[in-house]
Amino acid sequence: MVTEQQIKELAYAIWEEEGRPEGKDLEHYFRAKQILEERQASSLIELTPSPISNFPRRPQTPQLTPPPVADVPPGQYKHRRHTHR
Repeated sequence: MVTEQQIKELAYAIWEEEGRPEGKDLEHYFRAKQILEERQASSLIELTPSPISNFPRRPQTPQLTPPPVADVPPGQYKHRRHTHR
């Protein structure tokens, strides 16, 4: 949970970074709050295990490569028909 103190500290840092402008205190406060909440949400996503990760993994099967195709000039078998008797 983001604390009020964290928001105030970040808002102050933003204020200083922008050259200490007058009248932007609420803008800095809400920007700091949003930044901290997004950081917290992204860290929770990283820490939360995926439901899929609970399932056992299948062992990797080796990839079989197909046999090489014979080099046949194009059109050589163009007129040959296969008949089934």
